[in-house]
Amino acid sequence: MKTLKINTMKNLRNQISSILIIALLLLLGFSTIAQPSRFTQEELAFMPASMLLELYQEGAVSPVDVVNAQEAQWQKTNNIINATTFVHFDEALQAAKESEKRYKNGSYRPLEGITVGVKDEHYNKGWVVTFGSNIHKNDPPMEEADPIVEKLLAAGAIPMIQTTVPELYLHFVTSTRAWGVTRNPWNNKYAVGGSSGGSGAALAAGYCTIATGSDMGGSIRIPAAFNGLYGYKTTPGELHTANPHSYFSASGPMARNFGDMTLMYNVIAGPGKYSVNVFEHEPMATEFESLNGLKIAYVGGMGIVEPTKEVEKAMKEAIKALEASGATVDVVDLEIGLTPELISHTISSVALGGPMGGGFAAYADLTDEMTPYGAYFIKKSLKGEYTNKELNDAEVTVNMMYKNIVDQVYAKGYDVMLVPTMPTSHIPADYDFTKGNLTVDGIEYPAFIGMQYSLPFNFLNWMPIVNVPAGISSEGMPIGMQIVGKPYDTETVFKVAYNYNKLGIQLFNDENMPVTK
Repeated sequence: MKTLKINTMKNLRNQISSILIIALLLLLGFSTIAQPSRFTQEELAFMPASMLLELYQEGAVSPVDVVNAQEAQWQKTNNIINATTFVHFDEALQAAKESEKRYKNGSYRPLEGITVGVKDEHYNKGWVVTFGSNIHKNDPPMEEADPIVEKLLAAGAIPMIQTTVPELYLHFVTSTRAWGVTRNPWNNKYAVGGSSGGSGAALAAGYCTIATGSDMGGSIRIPAAFNGLYGYKTTPGELHTANPHSYFSASGPMARNFGDMTLMYNVIAGPGKYSVNVFEHEPMATEFESLNGLKIAYVGGMGIVEPTKEVEKAMKEAIKALEASGATVDVVDLEIGLTPELISHTISSVALGGPMGGGFAAYADLTDEMTPYGAYFIKKSLKGEYTNKELNDAEVTVNMMYKNIVDQVYAKGYDVMLVPTMPTSHIPADYDFTKGNLTVDGIEYPAFIGMQYSLPFNFLNWMPIVNVPAGISSEGMPIGMQIVGKPYDTETVFKVAYNYNKLGIQLFNDENMPVTK
């Protein structure tokens, strides 16, 4: 297996310190001090948005430098990672030059010059959306920008790349006939997750600074977990959605740290021009008090399947970090009332018995052109097994799940839950669940292993969730943890994630960057 190594940011803190010292000396009149040395390509490619915004304002770094650095990262590594469908570097460079002018004349906007990876679902004007499918590769260009991209553009962000997805967003691994296999920058033999897999990989490989995702079964949280990122699964009404009746699906932000995720969230949240079901948005705070007095329940595998020992160990370390910030964390044996089979049946009932299943009829004669898992779902939807009866049964299951959570967790005074994002991070990059169960670390998991811990909270999509990095496996793969809040209690979830990040819990730092093994 060919591997990829991305260099660390060893001198970043020293160079930032040098800039601050020089600024102070200039204020004191020492105007002949030499300028600081330039940042390296890798430092610029991975630099947090919050830091870039400060350096842009100071004139120490230009958005042009960052676009060039991230394009160089793409040129150097994307032949292995394969995280993009289309790239727009020339347009991005022109936008970066415009941002540079805005910083000079003081007209810069909240995300001025910050590059964005855009999932092959969202879009800018003139872009082609392929849905990860050969069937859509020759679709006409979009006539206007997606509402989320429109907001990013208005804030000065630079949409630079389109990122890979599973076909029709129907897998938790990003591998398609149309675009090939997307591989993880941390370990190329493993998956990047799905369906926002390309966005996750692009962030982990340094091709962009923030990225868009969407989540109808774990599609933000799983790639965030696999790539060592922060990612927020929003609740209905927070962000624009093209499918207002598909309550289990929502878009959201992905980033390498909490601060960048929140900066992006505050720009994209709230209604757009055609948003029928989105509330007015109050900006989320970027800093919070400690977790003193907060009660947190760690609920493990929720009685569905057990995580590997490595995942459990990572959860214990994450719990220690939250306790250090003042929270009380208890282990709670939650039985959510779901089996892997019931999870699979319920998502099929909700998706295939609703609007999504109706749309799949258009692919009835095209399954021979599709990736096997895509064809599997199309054929499944066409059998007519999922009717309003199954949809009603799914409603009963959702109410049962939430009652169990309330009775066993929230009624006992807990404010949030902690749940592993995945039972394991060791999923092959080209994994095909249609071929049967998967054995990892000596444990046989159901074929649909990737969504066992995330799908329940799409059924209960009103519960906000931030994925945070919890550690690195023996194979060099990130391990993720979900911070799950009560319905619509986004603020508490962000408060927990902020304090977790404040303790230095992020995988992108001087000592630790993507290195495959």
